Amino acid sequence: MRRKQQVRHIVQPKNKSRAEQLRFLAELHGEIPEKPRRQTLNVKKFLIVSAIVIAVSLAVVFFAGYRLRAIDVYNQQVELTGQGTINTSTPIYTILRAVALIELGIYAVYAIIRLLAPRRRKPNRSIWGDIGIYLMLSIVAVAMVFPLVFSVCSALKPLDELFRFPPRVFPQHVTLDNFSDLMVTMSQSWVPFMRYLTNTVFITLAGTFGHVVIASMAAFVLAKYDFPGGRAFFDLVVTALMFSGYVTGIPNYIIMSRLKMIDTYWAVILPAFAAPVGLFLMKQFMEGLPTALIEAAHLDGAGEFRIFWEIVMPNVKPAWLTIIIFSVQNLWNTNAATVIYSEEKKTLVYALQQIQAGGVARAGQAAAVTVIIMLVPVTIFILSQRQILETMASSGLKD
Repeated sequence: MRRKQQVRHIVQPKNKSRAEQLRFLAELHGEIPEKPRRQTLNVKKFLIVSAIVIAVSLAVVFFAGYRLRAIDVYNQQVELTGQGTINTSTPIYTILRAVALIELGIYAVYAIIRLLAPRRRKPNRSIWGDIGIYLMLSIVAVAMVFPLVFSVCSALKPLDELFRFPPRVFPQHVTLDNFSDLMVTMSQSWVPFMRYLTNTVFITLAGTFGHVVIASMAAFVLAKYDFPGGRAFFDLVVTALMFSGYVTGIPNYIIMSRLKMIDTYWAVILPAFAAPVGLFLMKQFMEGLPTALIEAAHLDGAGEFRIFWEIVMPNVKPAWLTIIIFSVQNLWNTNAATVIYSEEKKTLVYALQQIQAGGVARAGQAAAVTVIIMLVPVTIFILSQRQILETMASSGLKD
């Protein structure tokens, strides 16, 4: 008896691309096998398994944490009374808790992949390959965010926890005494705290604005106009990227001294105008801007400055936002101690570093200083990270 063939349901695409039309014809003639249907996710079974895995993992984590705290208390009593022996089983529970947390993280990644599988674009051919990719990215992300988390947690620790060995990442008794002590110390200075803050804000805003304007104007000329020496000038800018601020410190000091600008704000602001990284990024980004757009503006009678401010600058917004991030980070973190000598003109970072160098008694205030110094650059980066990534991705590409 002849076996009955299964009827294939092939839907003709409507208003689709040429490739999809050809694929439809190939499937119609049997040249391409029909796509297998995706297996639907059993939500009830998935939730039950997830609840069991999460409950077991959390139970192990809490049990290991309870045992670690109990061992810590017991060892402290042994050290105080001198009776008994030190419990050395701490590494066992530490490893057990770490394994449970890693297992919980792996299952969380697996659950996200399973839930988002029908609507996502697979970076790999198999689900285990996806788990490996996301696990590797998670490990890298944890390694990068760990210094930030550790700094914030250290600022929230009391002094006895700051000097505990081995150190712990998260504080057991959260306190804001470090920040309050820092404010008390700053209020005792003969120069008001707001004076240091005002100096830093003025230097940062003035230096950033001038750097963005000068770098953008120079990059526009280098990217869209041909003139003698333009290529050599850009090569000089690329060469200047290899020199750090420590190398150029002495030449900058000599130039500012000849210009009679030592012990003024301009000794910090003017060198910031000539930072080569802004010119490099802006020039590479502007090369991707269509030249036909500028030529059309010329035909409509627009002048050079109008083209620059109304056409070019709005189209290179990610580039100058990236320059703002780099410039703010550089100027905010400078102490300017080599070119500014008057105490009333010192920056906030200089004053905070003097407190940070106060020794063991100010260890808590030093941790609070670290958080305050990195707060502004990290906040600006988080708000503008998309523009930064876009600039970095397109700064080296050319048509």
